[in-house]
Order: sequence, then structure tokens, then C-alpha cells
Amino acid sequence: MTIRRLSISLFFVLLFAGMACADINAVIEDLDISARADIGAFKAELGARFGASDSQVEVVFHSVERPGDAAIVFWLGEQTRKPLTAVLDVYRKQKANGWGAIAKGLGIKPGSPAFHALKKGSIQLSLDSGKSKGKGKNHKNKHS
Repeated sequence: MTIRRLSISLFFVLLFAGMACADINAVIEDLDISARADIGAFKAELGARFGASDSQVEVVFHSVERPGDAAIVFWLGEQTRKPLTAVLDVYRKQKANGWGAIAKGLGIKPGSPAFHALKKGSIQLSLDSGKSKGKGKNHKNKHS
């Protein structure tokens, strides 16, 4: 593993382990900064975390405004167990209204743990987080 890859992985782990008080916009900005440092490694990390193919990662990246948005799209797909195409459709229609509206459009109820996690920015994107919730491995093929 290269030092750059290790640094980006460590960034994800540390960023989301201690961001419970941040909001989603701060998280997205931090993700954007990380992506600018090494976009290839950032895409690889997202693909590995969410079990997405390179082509799925590219579709998402070409459909969103910035890299941090791509990470949130993958996270919402995991949380709702909806295909990425459905998440991207809601993203395109609701992006002007914010992530709360996108989450509601995908069926995440206001007041639910997932909704609160999204709004606070306390979402888990590190490679370990999918395993702890029991959704990561079984959800790989849902992203189409």
C-alpha cells in the first residue's frame, strides 16, 4: 500500500470518527479537499468502501457537482438500499433543496437515525463502517 493511499484511508477514518458535531456541508468540504489531493485514490477508496465498480464510480462522479457529493450519494444508496441510478435521479431533482430533501425523497424519514446522521455529518465512510452495520458486503450489488 502506498503512503498516499494509506494517508487517504487514515483521513477517512479520522475524519468520520470525530465529526459527530459537524454538519454535512463541512464534511463535504473536507471530502472535496481530500479528493483534490489525489482524485484517483479518492475514487478507489469510495469504490472499495461501497463495493462499486470503476464504471459506477465514474457515473456518479460525472453526475454530481463535486467529489464530496459523490461520497454522499454512495452513502445514501447504502442507507436506503436503492440503486445508484435512483439516488442520482433524486439528487438531480432535489439538489437545489439540499441533502435533507434528497434524503426525504429517497425515503429516509426526518427524525430517523440516518436522517440525523446525515444532517450532523456523522456519517461513516471509512472502510470499516459498512461491516459494523451489516449492510456493506450484502449491499454491493444493489448499486447499479
